[in-house]
Amino acid sequence: MLTTRTTALLFALMLASSAQAGTERITVNSRGLDLASDAGRAVLAQRVAHAVDRICGSPHARSTAELHNYALCSQAARADAAPQIEALIAADARKMAGGSAMPVR
Repeated sequence: MLTTRTTALLFALMLASSAQAGTERITVNSRGLDLASDAGRAVLAQRVAHAVDRICGSPHARSTAELHNYALCSQAARADAAPQIEALIAADARKMAGGSAMPVR
């Protein structure tokens, strides 16, 4: 069973691939990353980039059509993932703020 914390730290990158009729989903793990830091966000961005490449294929296409298809797929995947990433960063910031606040009496 996934805990609320674990569920909040995982998100699925989904997109309609032009190569396939359906929607593909890849789970990108953000567990252990400090998303309040530049380094943590950079690692998450790299993980998302790898997920995009797994779904969309190589960004180093050999033909103009392949390059165009990758660009469309990549843009769609990143647009779909952006709100999820922003929500993760905001949740991490709230967690950090709540965890370090001193109680007021």
